[in-house]
Amino acid sequence: MKKFILLSFLFSVFSIQALLSQTYVSTNPQDKNVILEEFTGVQCPNCPQGHQVATQILTNNPGRVWVVAFHPFNSNYTTPYPGNPDFRRHHPDSLYMTPYCGSSRFMPSAFINRRIYGGERIQTRTVWTNYTNQFLTEASEVNVGLATTYDEITKQLDILVEIYYTANMTDQNTLNVLFTESGLIAQQSGGSTNYVHNHIFRETFTAQWGDPITESTTQGSFIQKSFIYDNSEDEYNMDECEIVAYIVNAETTEVISGIGVHAGDNTNFSAPVADFIAENQYIPVGESTIFTDLSTGGPETWEWFFEGGSPSSSNLQSPPPVFYNEPGIYEVSLTVTNSNGSSTETKTDYIYTGYAPTVDFSYEATLNANETIIDFTDLSTNNPTSWEWTFEGGTPGTSSIQHPTEIIYTIAGYYDISLVASNEFGSDSLIQTIYVDVLSSIAENKVRIFKVYPNPTSGILNIEIKNNAVDNIRIYNSLGRMIYHINNIQQENIIIDLSKFNNGIYYLKIETLFNSFSKRIILSD
Repeated sequence: MKKFILLSFLFSVFSIQALLSQTYVSTNPQDKNVILEEFTGVQCPNCPQGHQVATQILTNNPGRVWVVAFHPFNSNYTTPYPGNPDFRRHHPDSLYMTPYCGSSRFMPSAFINRRIYGGERIQTRTVWTNYTNQFLTEASEVNVGLATTYDEITKQLDILVEIYYTANMTDQNTLNVLFTESGLIAQQSGGSTNYVHNHIFRETFTAQWGDPITESTTQGSFIQKSFIYDNSEDEYNMDECEIVAYIVNAETTEVISGIGVHAGDNTNFSAPVADFIAENQYIPVGESTIFTDLSTGGPETWEWFFEGGSPSSSNLQSPPPVFYNEPGIYEVSLTVTNSNGSSTETKTDYIYTGYAPTVDFSYEATLNANETIIDFTDLSTNNPTSWEWTFEGGTPGTSSIQHPTEIIYTIAGYYDISLVASNEFGSDSLIQTIYVDVLSSIAENKVRIFKVYPNPTSGILNIEIKNNAVDNIRIYNSLGRMIYHINNIQQENIIIDLSKFNNGIYYLKIETLFNSFSKRIILSD
């Protein structure tokens, strides 16, 4: 019993609905594809040579040629060996044609799009390649697309055939849809007892000579036909099956063009959609990142552009690592193309290149009864965005804010203070060993060592130094950039003119032989 149903434009079947939501046929003019209908048999000693020719044609023309191997029922050459599978078909409307179709040629022989050459429609294997190559360069008036799904649970195969006319056709056309099976083992004369048979004709979904196309066949006409096949008895291994659909000119009986896909696959005649991703969008200056193509729709060419990068362009699907040697914010674009069109994806402000922080900090200590309180000031450059402080012997022992204050020490001694500053481009760390005195000496030193005034200031800053105890003086702006520096200090009075700088908060760092001190300076009118 036949187990297939024609469902032209029946939308009640869920899987068919999913197929109908997309387009699988090209609307651009294309050259003809070839359907090679081979007549062969297990007891034909020369047929393995025909199989070799057909296989080579397929290898040379991927996606352009499909083979259907018929084992005619009324031929002694197709009678199966004892205990071997029967590749002949018994369904009345599956018997496409009698052996040789009235021709004097013997197996192996084949139709090449059913065209007549030298008065013969069926051709010997020696001319298959030549006639195939001729067909592949001819313009086709119609394109065919296929989409199939196979449900492993229900064993249902859904088939959608799409037809698009790129030129007017006045002759009657017919649609032929069938499927073949490969990888079948059986004895073969001229081969072996375990010969692998491929492309064997299994089922037809249309009448013997095809179903008439009753819709318009003028240029621009688009037609969809749907079929369902029930494989619940596991009669065929769908992993080895191929669906073939082709259009025949009923007046000339010649195949115009066709297409084929493995069961569960589909043709793709849409323009690709470009997309990509960078391994890392934040790149330290002088380092590189890798770009990965995520485009869909079967692109065939790629054109990359990397603003600010080296290399600045590539035509490879997987371009080499791209280096960025200057800080900045850059865009990346990718254009992908296939025979159906192109697509461009441009990502602006996509790559950020900069420097990791350079860590520095200062501190200022205040002596209270039985404890010393220290305020720390981050002076790191290159705009850090996170901070990890560790205060050996202090309370609290850690902090994650930029300028931690009121770190308490109750025991005098040397302590390691560490800071790790990070941003999108990396991190840097610094460990300073400081001496903390919980007695009066720190407070006294603060009085005796230096005095800063006025603060706030409108521009002139005075620093009075006692006992030549200061080694160097630095001033930083709020971004951590040093704007003033003096060392080898001999004088007791330092006058610093800040009037050329913008109003705001600045940090004064004074370093002695054993310690450094930080003081916030406010510059205002």
